[in-house]
Parts: sequence; C-alpha cells; structure tokens
Amino acid sequence: MAAKDGDNASDEIIDSKCSVCAGKNIKREAEKYCVECQDYYCIPCTDTHKTFPALRGHKLLDKADFSTHGLQSSLPSFPTERCLIHKAKLLDMFCKNHDEVVCATCVAINHRACRDIHSVPDEADNLYKQSASDQTKKELLASKKALDDIRKTKQQLLSDLKKQKQRATDSIITYRKELEAELKRLKTESLKEVDAQYNSMERGLQNEIKEAEQHIDALEQSAAKLQKSEGNKAQEFVCVKTAQKKILTAKRSTSKKQTEVKISFSADMEVKNYLKQLKSFGQVSAAEATYQPRNTMYKVKQKSNIDIRLTEDKCSCSIFGSCFTEDGSLLLADSKNNKLKYLDVSTDTIINDLDLEAEPTAVCLTSEQEAAVSLNNKTIQFVSLGDKMATTRKLKMGHNCYGLAFYDGKFFISNEDETVYIHDINGTMLHKVTADQSGNPIFSDIKHVSVGTNRDRVYVTDNDTGVITLDIQGNYLSTFTDPDLVYPQGVCTDKRGNILVSGYGSSNIVQISEDSKTKIGILKTEIYPLSVCFDPYQNRLVVTHNESNTIEVYELE
Repeated sequence: MAAKDGDNASDEIIDSKCSVCAGKNIKREAEKYCVECQDYYCIPCTDTHKTFPALRGHKLLDKADFSTHGLQSSLPSFPTERCLIHKAKLLDMFCKNHDEVVCATCVAINHRACRDIHSVPDEADNLYKQSASDQTKKELLASKKALDDIRKTKQQLLSDLKKQKQRATDSIITYRKELEAELKRLKTESLKEVDAQYNSMERGLQNEIKEAEQHIDALEQSAAKLQKSEGNKAQEFVCVKTAQKKILTAKRSTSKKQTEVKISFSADMEVKNYLKQLKSFGQVSAAEATYQPRNTMYKVKQKSNIDIRLTEDKCSCSIFGSCFTEDGSLLLADSKNNKLKYLDVSTDTIINDLDLEAEPTAVCLTSEQEAAVSLNNKTIQFVSLGDKMATTRKLKMGHNCYGLAFYDGKFFISNEDETVYIHDINGTMLHKVTADQSGNPIFSDIKHVSVGTNRDRVYVTDNDTGVITLDIQGNYLSTFTDPDLVYPQGVCTDKRGNILVSGYGSSNIVQISEDSKTKIGILKTEIYPLSVCFDPYQNRLVVTHNESNTIEVYELE
C-alpha cells in the first residue's frame, strides 16, 4: 500500500528514482531523464530544472523512453555533447565520409553531399565497435605528457634567457666603467638592443608555452569527458572522435622542432680607439639553434678528405684542435706550423690563415666574430674573424693550456696533466678542478674539453681514464670507459644529446649518449685522430689527425 505522503513513498517499488530527491533521502519515482545532465527527475524537479535558462535546451526523455532496470544499470544511449557551432544542437549524427560527429544542422549545411550519414543514438552499437576508447585514453595521456614536457622545457629556456639577459646587461655596465666621455650614449644603445632581442624571444616562448597549455587543457577536458561517459556508448563514441581530433592537433604541436634560445653580449675590445664612431658597446647576439634529439648511431652518407697544407708550411700538418664557425666554415689549429687556418668546407679551400706566436692546441668560438686559441706557452690568444683573421688581445695564464671550451663568459681549460681550470673571459681564475667530492684525484692525462648539448655539463677526455663528466661549476659527476675507446683525445657534442670522442689509440670515433652515458656506436677512422668537431646544421663531422696533411669530412645521416 502506498504511503500517504507522496514525497516519501517508502513502501513503493520504484524502478527509477529521482536523482535530486535521492540526494535528500526522499524516495520519489522519476518521470523524466535529462540526456545532458545524465540524471533522473520527478515532475516537481523537472519543473525546477526547466526554470534555469541554461538548462532549457537540455533534451528530456519521457519515462517510457528509458530503462526501468535501475538508476545506473542501463543509461539511455544518447549523446550529451553539443555542437560547438550550433550550440543548441546535440552531436547526434556521424558522417562516415569525413569521420566526424556533427549535429543535424551541420549535416544540412556542410554534409548534404555525403552519402554515409548515421544517427548516433540509433546506431551506437554498430558505430561503437569501430571506436578505440582505451587506445584514445592512452593517446590523450601521451599527448598531454609530450606537451607538458615541451612546456617545462620552454619555461626553463625562458628562465635561462632571463639570466642571460641579466648577465649581458651586467657585462655592458661593467665594460662601460672602463670607458670615459662617450660611454653614456653607448650604454643606452646597447641596453636597448639587449631588451629588444629579449622581448622578441620572450614573446615567442610565452606564445609557445600558452599554446602548449591550451592543448593540455583541451586534452584534459577530453579525458574527463571520456571518463564521465563510461557506460554511455554513444557519448563515449562522440568523446573518442572529438578527442582524436584534439590529439592530432596536439601531435602537430609536439612535432615542431625544439629551439634553443640564447642572448649574449660580446664587447668590442677596440672601442677605446674609436668611441665617437660607434653606435653601441658591441654586438648583442641572440641565437636559435634547432635540433632534434637523436639516440641512434650516425651512418656515413659520404666521406671526403681535404688537403689543408699550404705551400709555405714548413712541416707536415698536425691539427690538434678544430671547431666550426657560425657560417659552417672550419677553424684548424695547426700545431706543427704555428698557424690558425680558416677552411671553407664547401669549396675545400683554405681562405685565410694566421701566424701564431706558439703552437696552438685547441680553438673555440667566443662569439660569432671571435675565436680563442690555446697556445703551448701558457697563453689564450683571441682572434677576430673578419674578412681577414687578426690577433687581438691575449691572456697570459699561470698554467699550461691545452684543451679549451667556452660558454657563458667562462673558459674551461685543461693543462694536459691533472687539472681543469675555469676562468672568466678576462682571465680571472674562478675554479680549479683536480679532485671529486671525496678528495680523490679525477684526472691523470687530460686532453680536450667540450660543453654539453644542454650547457649543463662539461666533458673532458683523459688518455688513461676515459671521458669524465663535470657539471658546469666543475663538480665531478661520472667517468665513462669502454674497451673500444683507447686513448681518448678529441671530444665534441652534436647538439642532439650525444658526445663524439676520438680514440687516438683505437683509430675510431665513439658515439656516447649524454643522458645515459652509454655507447651508441663506433665509426672507424684513419689512424691517430686528434680532434673532432660537429656541425649540427649540416650533419657534418670533421676528424683531424696527427702528422697528416688532410682532414676527414663525414656527411652523416
């Protein structure tokens, strides 16, 4: 017998309870079902539902249209998502020709010529067999993670960019103190140039971060909708299809090449001689190097040998050090002939050479138009790279100079013995590295030095030990050894996450992964390779040798 109070029909057998009343511990039979809300309503609650303007467009099903086997056992198979274009319409149609869920209005306007149109509610079981909900969930998570990684990378680049901007600004201010009457005008112009470069690159990074966040939000919303729609096959199908489109959009975003941004300031060391002729203190450079990470062994596409001996050379060449310039040319430190040679790789021609006061052992760039060379008389010689190379200032050191690398205003110098020195660009010693945190000696017979892809590691070759990794402050991190690498000499990075090391005794180049410190592969070379350098833009590897008038140039793929 029914209870007298219709609002508390505790003795009635109710097939589907009103969701709102159930939340108030009131048993009242449902007479309507809202497709969008996915809730059951009694007549009073239905009237309340209709009073809200935002809910008036929701589709309400009569009691006869939904299952009477319990509230959660069999929800009506009807889409709940509305069309983004025709907001009053549900996405209840599927165009197989375009593989797209649409509303009835979209069908009438944009799909009139399509022959394969299906009603999602009517054919949900057949259509849903073609969907892949679990796979879509995995792809959503994978795309979200990829975008999140990009966002974190861009945020780190932006943080580094701010620090570099500050360091460039500090360099300008410090350099300004050495000058006199004309410095105020030059300082203003230089700072404007730094700010202009920074603001331009900051906008780009902020836009990329914002784009990644927008994709992440879209993917999270799709994942939430897909999770919520479990049990409703039609809505799951709609969610899968809409999510797959967002995944494709996200994948296009993640497939873009990643960029490395940098701002630095290179002072014009001759400024004192012609202050009134200058517009700014020097050159503010902003570099963007694009590269794709690589974790497989390089393959040789083509190899050539280039003759680098000059007619005036008195001895056979021994190129102890080498590096690429910004335009893809090559600097060669010829120790036997006391020369720095400038090679145009595209024409296989030495286009410039410079006599040095002592034997050079290594060379590296300090800016786009300047290089530094380590000499065996305890000197670091600066060289301008204009139309014709010329020596400028030099730093006299209190120790031997062999291997040489430069980054962020600092030199990393090996002494071919047991020490790596870190100096600023003016020659002041900042750190002397000889032992690990426990006081144990790190080196015994060190050779060349290179800065890692991410600029947070320094790699040092040691004839007796292997390849030693330091952090950018000079703290010991690890040592790599391998029987295939005998007497390691030259070292460079490919800007794609790999170290390339020349084995002087094993006559090979060993490719090592920077992150896992594992050997990826080996490239055989001519005997006694001394130095290696890599051009990431052309995928070009150069190997130099002891007592050889030719260098090897490998085109890699």
